[in-house]
Amino acid sequence: MMRFTDIVSLSFLNLRLHKTRSLLTSLGVIFGVGSVISMMAISKGAERSALSQIESMGIDKIIIYTKKPHFDSSAGSSSGRGAATSSVEDYGLDVRDYQFIKTMENVHHITTIRNTRQPITKGQMRLDLKLCGVSLGFMKDTSSHLVAGRWFSEVDFRSPSTICVIGQDVKHKLFPLGATDVVGSNIRTPYASYRIVGVIANDNGTSLPEVGSPNDMILIPANTDLSIYGNYASESQGRNRNKAILVDYDVMLVNVANLEYIDNTSKRLQNYLEKAHAKTKDWDMIVPLDLLKQRERTQKIFTIVMGAIASISLLVGGIGIMNIMLASVSERKKEIGTRRALGAQKLDILFQFLIETVILTTLGGCLGIGLGLGLSAIVTKYAEMPTVSSMTNIFGSLLISSFVGVVFGTYPAWRAAQQNPIDVLRSE
Repeated sequence: MMRFTDIVSLSFLNLRLHKTRSLLTSLGVIFGVGSVISMMAISKGAERSALSQIESMGIDKIIIYTKKPHFDSSAGSSSGRGAATSSVEDYGLDVRDYQFIKTMENVHHITTIRNTRQPITKGQMRLDLKLCGVSLGFMKDTSSHLVAGRWFSEVDFRSPSTICVIGQDVKHKLFPLGATDVVGSNIRTPYASYRIVGVIANDNGTSLPEVGSPNDMILIPANTDLSIYGNYASESQGRNRNKAILVDYDVMLVNVANLEYIDNTSKRLQNYLEKAHAKTKDWDMIVPLDLLKQRERTQKIFTIVMGAIASISLLVGGIGIMNIMLASVSERKKEIGTRRALGAQKLDILFQFLIETVILTTLGGCLGIGLGLGLSAIVTKYAEMPTVSSMTNIFGSLLISSFVGVVFGTYPAWRAAQQNPIDVLRSE
């Protein structure tokens, strides 16, 4: 039997003699591996992006928020939560809810947010920015960080002070392009002027229900909000200019003490709110941990489907290689018969054709990896979608491509080894 190194050298020599055919044979594997790498990278990037957004809300939190109900015009004389009079719309989470929830077992602390619904303008243009009264834990509980200046201190909540912290998008929209140090500047609203003491940024894509991203908020201490605007969040604009909105809290971030019992806590919260707001559904609740688990399950199914679709191209590529190698056996009958007549054994012929196929698929796998990484980079750059290419997927694709060579190359190699040298030479 020939030495293994001689068989490998002979296989490389034969592939070099038929460069075009070798390249065309490998195309199926190249595109198959490329599609597997790129699809898995896109899937993993989408998974990481979605999960990071959910995690940025905090898996140790329960988010309760106010939803504006549909007011029945026939109930115009009613009063209380979920009611509307001729001059006031009164609904949503209130102080009584806050007082009850903070005494519940397993509730560590509550961060509150109230949108004052004051218009923020630049010249004659109204901007999509929100002026919100928040409690001390807002920055930490929304996974935001300081860019400049400082965050509120406990002293700022003891007595009303007209200071504010702005999100990074607020800075870009309200101040000239290229402005660096805006700390100390003033922002004027219809009822007050606020001095900026800090700038925060949120890089995790956190978006709170009803109020949006911290990057688009002008934040003031909750006691300042109450002092200036009172219980009325704002006066409505347009045809309902004479109607005020009474909302105590738009969002409550309920931090649990023990994550193990968050399901039980969320159920008790839901039961309480259903009873306290039985008149109308003017609230809703999000449990980020439940969202995270659901998203992970959905993403696993999505990844399996994407991988299965991409693997079909590898299967097609493998079938193409088997067909071409079978044709190659027919073309090379004279070579096979001559080698057998000179003493080559069946195993020598089998290993030669099998190694040729494995070399083709392995090289095709390497080129496919490069193609897949290139496609992932293009998607990231031009589609602005995050992609994540893991070494596990890369090495796994390379091993699969080699395995395809073994599986689909075995039959052609066996056919080559079964050739009878006398019959082959006679036919030639």
